[in-house]
Amino acid sequence: MLRWLKKRAVVHAVIVALFVAPMLGLLSVPPRKDDSLLSKTRLQFDAWEFATVDARNHYGRRAPIDKNLVFLALDSSSMAVSSVLDDQTIDSSHPLSLMRSFPFPRELYALIYDRLFSAGARVVAIDIFFSSPTPTDPAFASALDRYRDKVVIGMNVADVNTSFTLPSQSLLPTQDPFDERLALLNFWTDTDDIVRDAQYRTNLEYLNLQEGAEKLPAVYSLAARTVQKAGHGDLVPNDFASRTIRFAGPPLNTFKHYSLYQIFDPHSWEGTFHNGEFFKGKIVLIGPQGDLAKGTLDKLGSPFGIMDGAEIHLNAMNALLQNEFLQRFSDRATVGFVLASGLIAYLLAMGIASIAWRFAAVLLVLGGYMLAGIWVYNGPGLLLPAIAPMGLLGGMTGVGFIYDFVLSQLERLRLRTTFERYTSPNVAKYLLDNSASYQEMLGGKRKPVTALFSDVRGFTTMTEKADSQELVTKLNEYLTAMVDCVFRHDGSLDKFIGDAVMAVWGNTPYNFGPKEDAIRAVRAALAMMKELHVLNAKWLKEGRTEWHIGIGLNHGEVIVGDMGSPQRKEFAVIGDAINLASRLESLTKEYHVDILIGESVADLVRDQFRLRTVDLVQVKGKTEAVQTFTVLGEKSESLTPVQEQFLAAYEEAIVAFRGRRFSQARDLFAQALKLQTGDHLTTEYLASCEAFIQTPPDESWTGVRVMTKK
Repeated sequence: MLRWLKKRAVVHAVIVALFVAPMLGLLSVPPRKDDSLLSKTRLQFDAWEFATVDARNHYGRRAPIDKNLVFLALDSSSMAVSSVLDDQTIDSSHPLSLMRSFPFPRELYALIYDRLFSAGARVVAIDIFFSSPTPTDPAFASALDRYRDKVVIGMNVADVNTSFTLPSQSLLPTQDPFDERLALLNFWTDTDDIVRDAQYRTNLEYLNLQEGAEKLPAVYSLAARTVQKAGHGDLVPNDFASRTIRFAGPPLNTFKHYSLYQIFDPHSWEGTFHNGEFFKGKIVLIGPQGDLAKGTLDKLGSPFGIMDGAEIHLNAMNALLQNEFLQRFSDRATVGFVLASGLIAYLLAMGIASIAWRFAAVLLVLGGYMLAGIWVYNGPGLLLPAIAPMGLLGGMTGVGFIYDFVLSQLERLRLRTTFERYTSPNVAKYLLDNSASYQEMLGGKRKPVTALFSDVRGFTTMTEKADSQELVTKLNEYLTAMVDCVFRHDGSLDKFIGDAVMAVWGNTPYNFGPKEDAIRAVRAALAMMKELHVLNAKWLKEGRTEWHIGIGLNHGEVIVGDMGSPQRKEFAVIGDAINLASRLESLTKEYHVDILIGESVADLVRDQFRLRTVDLVQVKGKTEAVQTFTVLGEKSESLTPVQEQFLAAYEEAIVAFRGRRFSQARDLFAQALKLQTGDHLTTEYLASCEAFIQTPPDESWTGVRVMTKK
């Protein structure tokens, strides 16, 4: 055994190493886009991890929206103002008349500044790059100077190896990239071309534009410059590190947008913006939305899909204002998670031998890790690595399952060969499925079970007259059908006693609890009667005689264990409950019923089956009486009105009979007999009532019938 454990420990250690080592190697490869297999593999791995980050953005907590952010959109309505406003309204407003065609004259932006700042707007940022000079630049340039502490416009850097692209010199004569009115419009994407991070402060050295540039002033992003000018410069990070944004939601509907033209439309200015009061103290972003953003290529990938650049700037501003950032783990930190997952996989493999329980434990660990990931995402904003630790744990466990399964099947084959030399296949299956409890089983164990006995009536007489070969063939056919009913309802075949069948529910680990075991046992008994009916019909057609059987069921606590001699052993059940089940089977002949159950079974199944009271009987060898019943069928199977009336009258008569009200019982039994003529039990009770009316029993009479034979 010790040698086997050492071998298994080595194998599982090798499995862990085969998974962990390549992952550690992969994490050491920098993510870069080239044609090498390692780089492509790393990029694919990162893409999977990014997908889990985006899923958390979708389904996890989102950043609350700052109420001071306002988005004025250059949308289709603003670009075609004639389609939404009448000519009289447009002609009466100089700004609206400038909006008749797009691109707008830059004089319009000066008028926008005047309109918004006169209403009390704190900052106005424009997500548009003004590249070429135009005739109306002087008016816009004058406004940029006039409101220099409140305005932000954009500049670009084409990539990390080229110089800045600044607005037209007609707007910014100095062409100074550190002008406080300028900010970067650029976002840098992850390797899967999705924007998740914001670089709020950047130096030229980072952009590869000038060596030793870390001492120069920082270049601010549009979001950072805007928030700084709004008086929240303390919220802008002092370092040059990226910050992963917790997005506020999907595009279009998250940040409410207003069409730019509305600030000049008298009705909107008065109704929507309350004559400008709406803008007091607000941060206003003006940028393309929808078709215009698409036309200017100002659309980028986001965790929520393609998003207008202006909306990404809004999310970056919102994250600053609300301090809503997510913390990624470095590759070095991820290595720790990888090693931990390898250790957990190894400990689970060595600590839990059962594949089913280990699978459940792995699911529990993975589920717990997922819940932890959701919790730290929604709370402090930590992005726990998902693919590496969870994928490795699942992969290592899966391969370990395969190894252990193959090993267990080989061991199972060896045990079956051993067990089937001295026990039945049914018990062998129990031992194979529960080999860990074998020693406990050998010593015996008390368990609540439901036992079933069935017996062919008059079989001994048949053996004296029937052809032996034909009888054996018929008996085998009968027993096959009966055993199939037992197995179909999850019973365990205990033994054959000649023509008798003994089956048990609850004696193996495959029990369903006392109540369900009893229900399944009764269903098996009903199925046996149906199968016998089919067999009898077949035998009669073949010119053979039909058979009749009786079935007794009882429930109680018994001892189960491996019993017998060293030469031959059986997994058996012994106890008083078993003996009573056998006695009840014998009594079916006395009461002329097919199935007889004890009150212990009746108490468990009466909600499921329609029962008929039979008698209070004290079987031979017992001192206490047991109430017996027969089973009429499932309660879901409806009775005819006549059957309902018969059963109600019969049960009422039984109550009167046991209460010594024999005249009342006689009348009720007579009424029941009219509804179901020839019923044996009713006839017997009616005769007893007549006898007791003539000669009443003494005071010691309790209604119990004492049996003097088995």
